[in-house]
Amino acid sequence: MTRLNLFDPRSVPLSRRGSWLCVSWIPEDAAFWLRNLRGGDEHTDLGRLFKLLPIDGEGREVHGTWSLRPDSLSFHSEAGELHLAFADADTLALQGRGLSLRLTLQSKRYDYAQRLSEESIHVSCASQDLSARVALNGGALQLDAPWQGQRAEHIALDLRPDAAGVVAASIHLYRVMPARSDVALFETARADAAADFEVWLGQTLAVDEGLQPLRQLAAYITWSCIVPAEGRLHYPAMYMSKNWMTNIWSWDHCFNARALAAQQPELAWQQMAVLFELQHESGRLPDFANDLQAYWRFTKPPVHGWTVAQLRSQAPWSPERSAQMHDWLAAQARSWLATAPANGLPAYDHGNDAGWDNATVFLQGTPLQSPDLSSFLILQLEELAALAEGLSRPEQARDWRNQADALFERLMAQLWTGERFVARLADGAVVNDGDSLIAYTPLLLGSRLPAAISEQLLAELFETGRFLSPHGLATESQRSPHYRADGYWRGPIWAPTTMLFVDAMDRCGRRDLGDELARRFTAMCAASGLAENFDAQSGAPLRDPAFTWTSSVALLLGHRLLKKNTV
Repeated sequence: MTRLNLFDPRSVPLSRRGSWLCVSWIPEDAAFWLRNLRGGDEHTDLGRLFKLLPIDGEGREVHGTWSLRPDSLSFHSEAGELHLAFADADTLALQGRGLSLRLTLQSKRYDYAQRLSEESIHVSCASQDLSARVALNGGALQLDAPWQGQRAEHIALDLRPDAAGVVAASIHLYRVMPARSDVALFETARADAAADFEVWLGQTLAVDEGLQPLRQLAAYITWSCIVPAEGRLHYPAMYMSKNWMTNIWSWDHCFNARALAAQQPELAWQQMAVLFELQHESGRLPDFANDLQAYWRFTKPPVHGWTVAQLRSQAPWSPERSAQMHDWLAAQARSWLATAPANGLPAYDHGNDAGWDNATVFLQGTPLQSPDLSSFLILQLEELAALAEGLSRPEQARDWRNQADALFERLMAQLWTGERFVARLADGAVVNDGDSLIAYTPLLLGSRLPAAISEQLLAELFETGRFLSPHGLATESQRSPHYRADGYWRGPIWAPTTMLFVDAMDRCGRRDLGDELARRFTAMCAASGLAENFDAQSGAPLRDPAFTWTSSVALLLGHRLLKKNTV
């Protein structure tokens, strides 16, 4: 594979832990923007605040090269250079030589700019309920913002160098009153961001020497995607990305929590609690949440019992936390079991609820009884039994175990044909379209499955050219007529499915196969970065190019390989 630049600023935004702000490349504009990520991925204009354009003394665009480090974003050209770093969660610091930086606001209703002094300007970003204070520490500030009765017709600010060719400034965003009155200095900002990142890096799972560049990228993405507790989010939350997937989804958070559990158990707990505290009285979790809303039309699959078992193995919980999690998981399990029709198997109403949005098992419609859903719930019922046992509730534990056993019997009776696991519609019809990896999820049940069934499924799974590619497991068979290289859940390799199947291999006594999947996945990520998903055949990155659950899974699997190699 061709090895990509892992810290490509056109793929990976500049941000820092605890900030709603980022500087990222927006492809349709072919430009970098300072953005406000409040309001989620459907927020106005992706939260665009200021377009950043390097210019010369005549106001002409200067072309050059952008580069990214964990602590700063830099622009270099023959004429000069510009450097940006976040001084704190709300302040971007600038330092430059030989060049100017133009800030352009897409002026909307009630947006305007006021000069406060020769060195500072106030900008009203009314559509985002924010104000910006742009202040100089060196250079000159030129403002073009003609007033049109209720707003500025347009707003452009040029941060220009002084006679020595140096420009230094900062942009501070705030809601009501500014949190700082000084001008943030770039070198101080960069040093502070670097120090905070180094603390995070020191708490990041260790990997082999050959995967160190991947570890640094994964650590940066996870560190920089933490947003603060605000609005509907009662804890710091690791967003899925600061490109455009700017929410926390109700199964993505599980994989991020797992990667945090060993060295940051409190933050791992918070990643679970931030969504469970929004749980509906029915037990249902929202599809996703952000500071402004929880979205309820869809939900996500119950991988939470599986996750909690892994979290507790890393850092035991207090009885109070165990009891709280028991109640959350119990309510969620009951909400899913309530979807079961007369035959007693739970069903999905839409592919989005499965997390496999457009997988081929959903081609014929819904409600759909898919084998992954019952498998996840069996694991959740088993974890509920373990939690109840630890809380000295033996009768409750027995009831959960009995429910798990009964659901397993129904799964085998109704979705195992004697040759394969299938998905069924509400009328009992078998879905025959496609060849989806989702049908192999019952391998997570490990020793519950008869050995002959496990061996058959494993042989099919690792048959070259079907699901197995040089980079891992495709989500749709590569021989299927529905396979698409960039088909979302109809072909590409995903981090969560890789993690689930690595664990399934362990549960089936085939740790060697899990190690092989881990090796292929981490090698692909080391070459292609940490995208939302990947072309199964080429390993090329697809969709959002800087994703946290991909980062977390790469760290978990890289750490697994390190432990294997040091035994």
